[in-house]
Amino acid sequence: MKVALLGWYPLHGSRIKGGPEAVIVHLAQGLLRQGDMDVHVVICTDQVAQDSIVQRDGITLHALHLRRTPRWTLLRANARAVRRAVAAIAPDIVHAHSSGFFGDAALASGRPALLTLHGIVWREAEVARQQGLGWRRRLSWAYDVWYERWCLRRARDIVAISPYVQDAYRGLTQARLHLVENPVGEAYFHLPAAPPGDPPTVLCAARIMPRKNILALLQAFALARQDAPEARLRIVGESNSYPDYAAHCRQFVQQHGLERAVDFVGWLDEAQVQDEYSRSAALALVSWQETAPIAIEQAMAAGRPTVASEVGGVRHLLADGQAGLLVAPDDTPGIAAALSRLLRDADLAGRLGQRARSEALRRFQVDAVAAQTRALYEQVIREWP
Repeated sequence: MKVALLGWYPLHGSRIKGGPEAVIVHLAQGLLRQGDMDVHVVICTDQVAQDSIVQRDGITLHALHLRRTPRWTLLRANARAVRRAVAAIAPDIVHAHSSGFFGDAALASGRPALLTLHGIVWREAEVARQQGLGWRRRLSWAYDVWYERWCLRRARDIVAISPYVQDAYRGLTQARLHLVENPVGEAYFHLPAAPPGDPPTVLCAARIMPRKNILALLQAFALARQDAPEARLRIVGESNSYPDYAAHCRQFVQQHGLERAVDFVGWLDEAQVQDEYSRSAALALVSWQETAPIAIEQAMAAGRPTVASEVGGVRHLLADGQAGLLVAPDDTPGIAAALSRLLRDADLAGRLGQRARSEALRRFQVDAVAAQTRALYEQVIREWP
């Protein structure tokens, strides 16, 4: 079977930017291990001046030059470029990991097609409006919402990575919604415990942006350190997309004397990210909106408890008090109290981490997700008109 995966994917090395990239990386490798699979990945990137095709780790990677602006004309131009690449591949099935121009290209390819929706665009747009972003960002979000709705009307089959996605889209599309959760890289299931004697460390694997609520996490961490003065917070994620917000977060750290306790690490490659999980006692992700965050799933696989906001699809990953602690994103004292509990009570953190890992073993192993995905491919191909 020849499959074309469309979406974001690292061009060089193993520096993965965000959950959708991680999913495609691990899914592609899992599909190869299914046998008799010819896996192609089509990406758009501004890191190449002209289109290229390379072989990497058994996968054929098609890197197309990304056109960026103006958004409302050149998104369609990117869709046409991806559609031409798909036509040249002539796959048995096209699997787009977006409802944007990758999804548009898949649906216009004339071949059996699936969409995986990693974010619920219209709900993220609502959060952006509530946070008072500038008119340009609001206009871009409005266009993205329209584009998403247009793709939803044309789709026949959609992969929902969480029951939350099924609930959110059930009234917006006639497509069949198939539940297939995200795969988590095998290495995360075998990470060692944090070195004894190290200061208790909270990891936040997230971009520094308003939706991720990083400033509230910093405020809560400052409170939690009153109970755990040796605690550290390491924020792993890029800070360039929202520079004013990132500057505000750094200013808070300086004003509250947290420079030696808080590290803004930036993007890391996969081995470095895994090392961050190994050094951590817990993960914190207190976003305003999430679908099925790969950071929480990685923490679960690594046996680390999570303090997470009870929004979106998070409640389908973690049961409060069972595999993590759930909080309201606007409850800074509540976030601080949850962090303090995990930092001060190693037995509680250990129990929650063990339960989280058991859940991850049952739900997120790469080969199991790949087998489920291949079976879905066969169904879609068989039933395609």
